[in-house]
Amino acid sequence: MRYLILTICLLSQFEKRFCATVIAMTLEYLSKYWALVAASVLGTAVLLFVVFRAYQDSARGRLQATVKQLRSREQDARAARRAVDKAVAGLDRLRAKADSAKPRHVQEASEALEDARALQKIADDQVLIARNHVRKLILEEYAPKRHEAMRTRYLGQDPADQKPFTMEG
Repeated sequence: MRYLILTICLLSQFEKRFCATVIAMTLEYLSKYWALVAASVLGTAVLLFVVFRAYQDSARGRLQATVKQLRSREQDARAARRAVDKAVAGLDRLRAKADSAKPRHVQEASEALEDARALQKIADDQVLIARNHVRKLILEEYAPKRHEAMRTRYLGQDPADQKPFTMEG
């Protein structure tokens, strides 16, 4: 290995000698203090893990995780809306050809539309729940003077026609 690194140092003779000395010192240091090097690497890994967990448990880390969950739920809701639109288009296409379409196909398309609408309602409810989680975290963890700005930043403008989530349906 020492010879491989020496061939990389293709500069002057002095630089080649300097590289060989540094490599020899490094290998000697590693062979002499291998336990210290291993402990420092392990200690650095533990320190990084502790810092990462402290960030995750902080208010900012929890807010970012909750906002990420909200964005994922919103994306699922958009996919559910697209599935409903696709099911509506398929049903309309079959109803337009009612004289040549089999009744079984029309029935299956209407059932698929019902299923898609039920899934869309579930996805929309999950979005409302996730929005409430973000709203609750902002209220619990941040100063009141920042609430409005943070709600606007992370939740956007609330649609006026949506009711808050309830278990009553």
